Amino acid sequence: MNEFPNLNSYGYQILERIGNKDGGGCITWKGKDLDNNELVWVKQFCFATADSSWSGYKAYQKEVSILQNLNHPGIPQYIGSFETNNGFCLIQKYIQAQNLDKKNRFTTAQIKLIAKKILEILVYLQRQNPPILHQNIKPENILIDELGNIYLVDFGLANNLNENTSSLISNTPGFIAPKQQNQSSKSSDLYGIGATIICLLTNKKSSEIVELIAPDNPYKIQFKNLIPDVDSDFIDWIEKMVNPQREQGFTDAKTALKALKEIDWDLRDNTITIRPKDISLSTEKYIFSTVIMGALGIASAIGFQVTNRVTDKTIVNITIAAIALIVVYIAQYGAATAFKTNSEGKTETLIFAIATPITLTMAAGLIFGKGEAVAISFAATMAQTGLLTTILWQKLVQNNKGFKIMGLLGAIVLGIILGLKVSG
Repeated sequence: MNEFPNLNSYGYQILERIGNKDGGGCITWKGKDLDNNELVWVKQFCFATADSSWSGYKAYQKEVSILQNLNHPGIPQYIGSFETNNGFCLIQKYIQAQNLDKKNRFTTAQIKLIAKKILEILVYLQRQNPPILHQNIKPENILIDELGNIYLVDFGLANNLNENTSSLISNTPGFIAPKQQNQSSKSSDLYGIGATIICLLTNKKSSEIVELIAPDNPYKIQFKNLIPDVDSDFIDWIEKMVNPQREQGFTDAKTALKALKEIDWDLRDNTITIRPKDISLSTEKYIFSTVIMGALGIASAIGFQVTNRVTDKTIVNITIAAIALIVVYIAQYGAATAFKTNSEGKTETLIFAIATPITLTMAAGLIFGKGEAVAISFAATMAQTGLLTTILWQKLVQNNKGFKIMGLLGAIVLGIILGLKVSG
């Protein structure tokens, strides 16, 4: 029996349920915008459910009022909201990512960068007028995509600073700052970040952090003995993030971020790439990629044979082909990165990726002749093969897929052998 709500008349189709009930009568769905086929998150508040409440409805209203005024790449874009027959729906842009509570194994350097990126989102929130408190920071509410981009989600408990927040605080043990229980401040959300970082360093799920709570203090997390290899400066920084005494911790996200950058110079830019180990290449994509690599192997072999026959093997021609290979590789890599990260410029990115090798080949044909054009076509094919091999290799090595790596290499080798036979 299909229990999905029918929102087609509102312009959205529900595809699947995301997680369990959020509480307060809210359910989150993955959906599709019927006008443009874009994926969305649908957060549905229902009056008819057993756990619906007036406070849940007020939290929904507050979340809408906050999200519609935010514009940050680390916060999924607010699209709209509407009233239904039995409640309300909040629509946000869908992010293909997983939350940090998936038992990932991150390096210390990656965890530092995760902390940095979360704090940058918090700095943005605290710069609003009035400042905004998330009040429910924990691994489940922080997403990471394949490129290491971080997203903060679930603003159901968010509120403006100095407003009454007594009924709108996280109920997740181990992530509630003592100051949040009494009077929230800009430092309240820092405790949740600190607890999240401890979960990542100790490889514990959020539900397991209670195991680290000190017997004599429900807000003191004991974790140092579990991570003896982590540098002491970073441990000191974390302890300050989760210090139960407000005056002994950081005052706000900006101060915490500055202190984090001071203990690690690499965090002054965003060049570190985070790649969670269990973000894997699906079977369908792997089969398709292997077929493509085999085809490129055939094309490379044929291209080599044709080039060898029609092109003079002079230093000038070899240099031109080598430069073309490098230019096409860089252009394709840049286009692939832009296509993945820039949702608004995908058409232009595809045109650029296709036009670069074609333009180089045509220019070589017009300026140098047919032989050089063939050589550059071969160089462009080799660049494409190298780029796809690099991307697939990274994914498979990071997921310890030795068998699939052998399959990928086998497809390339078989393609080359077949191409040489066909062109020989």
